[in-house]
Amino acid sequence: MTICYGLRVLVFDRFTVGAVHREWNISRDELNELLTVGLLTPDELEQVIQREYTDGLVCFASAHIQVPPAELHLKDVLNVAVDAERLTQLCVQKIKAHQPRSGLPNRILHRTSFEHCKVAPQQNVNVSVTTEGEAYMYAARLLVDGMGSTSPIACQLNCGRPFSLVCPTVGTVAHGYKVGTTPDAIDPELGEILVTTEDARNGRQLIWEAFPGHDDQVAIYLFHYAETGQPVDLLELFDDFFALLLSYKDTSNVEIIRPVYGFIPAGYNITLPWQKERKVLAYDRVISLGDAAAFQSPLTFCGFGSYVRNLRRITSLLAYALEHNLLNASDLNRIRASEAIPAVARAFSKFMIAQPNQSDKPWQVNETLNIFCRALADLGPRITNDFFKDRVGWLDYTRLVLNTPKYYPQIYKLTLATLTPTEILGWITAWLQLGRQSITLTLYQNTHKLLRRIAALLPGLRTLRSSFNSHLRHTMLEQITRNKV
Repeated sequence: MTICYGLRVLVFDRFTVGAVHREWNISRDELNELLTVGLLTPDELEQVIQREYTDGLVCFASAHIQVPPAELHLKDVLNVAVDAERLTQLCVQKIKAHQPRSGLPNRILHRTSFEHCKVAPQQNVNVSVTTEGEAYMYAARLLVDGMGSTSPIACQLNCGRPFSLVCPTVGTVAHGYKVGTTPDAIDPELGEILVTTEDARNGRQLIWEAFPGHDDQVAIYLFHYAETGQPVDLLELFDDFFALLLSYKDTSNVEIIRPVYGFIPAGYNITLPWQKERKVLAYDRVISLGDAAAFQSPLTFCGFGSYVRNLRRITSLLAYALEHNLLNASDLNRIRASEAIPAVARAFSKFMIAQPNQSDKPWQVNETLNIFCRALADLGPRITNDFFKDRVGWLDYTRLVLNTPKYYPQIYKLTLATLTPTEILGWITAWLQLGRQSITLTLYQNTHKLLRRIAALLPGLRTLRSSFNSHLRHTMLEQITRNKV
């Protein structure tokens, strides 16, 4: 916002601004968006890349399943390991060095905790913070909430439930793993995106990720999908991590560098057509972004990738809203990551939760996921990559849904056991919304130049509100078009 639009910003964090607690992975074409928006130079972009893989693995345990096993090899999905610390430090340096249009400097505040904020809708938002025990108050035109999945602002805006599905996640960054191409070794050219090695245990289907990084460092995560409200103990999950890691990789010479852990949003309830309430992202002069918004893919739950894909759109909309003082809750709540594709994938994430009524079939999740891999593999690498990068089209998604029962007729019975009637209606609603988006995109691609000429000839008929609505639609469709290229 400050580099591209010259706005003055204040960034604060209760620890160190720019410090991160998890490694980031993304594809090269998605990462190049940071070049397009002018945030990084080509040299700086290369500095933040730790490693680039030639292959990505999606593979689920098949020892007890009743269907043929299948696995996916993805060539351009989460295949770039990003030095998150280096990237955020570069951004902090740029914020400090940049001179806003106002002539006043940007501010970076470390060890500063959010306390509360008070909104004066026609004036500003007053943000109360504490820095090393001292209380301060800052006034701003807009407060951007980036406090993550446990953001108190997001919780208050959504009545304590900013998301309905969550992935408790633990792991380590370590070095010394055996290098090779066998399952118990780390292949520096391979990112293990989703891997299971056993069936569900204690009502949880545990899933591994392994991403080689700088030199011989490797980030390995263990997580499972859960609905909010279920008891979750990260220490217990860490016990499982260290107990099961021995059966996943050769750890005979491993030295741990640091632990990683947290709760990653994996989706929220889809709004039905007759429901007035929906996912709330904003109040007057306050907006949640990133993990606080919980709009990332429920499949790979990579908030970094989702935010980068939407970066150009969100920043341009925020700049427009600030320029024209469109900072009320209804306007800000429309500035969000594109949600049509993640919405239809949320129903799929429910199939990755081990259901209590499946205690006699602990392999059910693995069986379902092997069918999913087979259906995607038969549709080809383009559709598979699009699905994992939140850009699959309505027609391709529909083909996936219609093809699945051919391989697994039991999917209908399983769906009724996994999804509630409301969730099924919610998925149908999301599917129809994706179809509407596809139709709108086709019309836009064929008519947008003509409509722009007409709008230029009739400037007096356009109100500020209609211009904002037009900008919202235009940026959304332009982003979808870029993703399809």
